Amino acid sequence: MKKTGRVLTSLLLLCCNSFYILFYYHRDGYVSWMEIGGLPVMLTLAWFFGKQYDKAKYLSEKDTLTKVYNRRIIEPFFAKITSIAERNQQNVAVLLIDVDHFKTINDRFGHQTGDELLKLLADVLVKSVRKSDLVARWGGDEFILFCSNIKNSENLDGMTDRIHSNLKKIPFPGVELSISVGSAIYPNEGTSLDALLRMADKKMYNMKIRHMAE
Repeated sequence: MKKTGRVLTSLLLLCCNSFYILFYYHRDGYVSWMEIGGLPVMLTLAWFFGKQYDKAKYLSEKDTLTKVYNRRIIEPFFAKITSIAERNQQNVAVLLIDVDHFKTINDRFGHQTGDELLKLLADVLVKSVRKSDLVARWGGDEFILFCSNIKNSENLDGMTDRIHSNLKKIPFPGVELSISVGSAIYPNEGTSLDALLRMADKKMYNMKIRHMAE
C-alpha cells in the first residue's frame, strides 16, 4: 500500500503550520509554546487521516483475494500504457490467462483450495513479469497481463514459458495447476481494449481445447 495520502497530508499540515507560525511571529514578535507543541499531535492526526485515504484507494484498486489489481484499474491503465507506447513507437502485449479445469478442482478439493490456488497463481504471475507490467484479476479464475515494450514474439514466448515454469514449482500436493494463455499485440492485432481482448480470448480458448484433448 502506497503512502501518498499520509505524505501529502503531513506535508500540507507542515506548510500550513509553518506559514501560521511565521505570520504570528512576524506580527507579534514571538510564538506561543502551545502552538509549537501542538504540532506533533496535528501531525499524528494528519498521518492517521492520510492512512485512511491510502487504505480506501488501495481497496478500490486491489482484488481482495489475490492482492493484485482488480478490473477497475484496467481501462485507465490501458489508456496510459498505450499512450506511452504510441509516443515511443512500441508494442504492448495483452495476455489473458485462465486456469484449466478450475471447476473440477473446486468440486474435488473445495472452494478454499481453489482460492489458495488463485492466490498462488497471482503471486507467480507478479514474479514472472517486470515491475513495469501490470497483473490484474479479470474475474473468477481469469487474469489479465499488460506488458509494455514487447519487441517480438520471442519476448512474449519467453514470458509465457517463464510463467509455466514457475507454476510447476508451486508446492501444492495432489493438485497439478495448468493454465491456458492467449495474447494479442497492440497495435498490430487491435487498437482498442475490446478488440485485443477478443483476439486474446480466442487464442486462449484454442489453447484450452488443446489442453483438454491431451
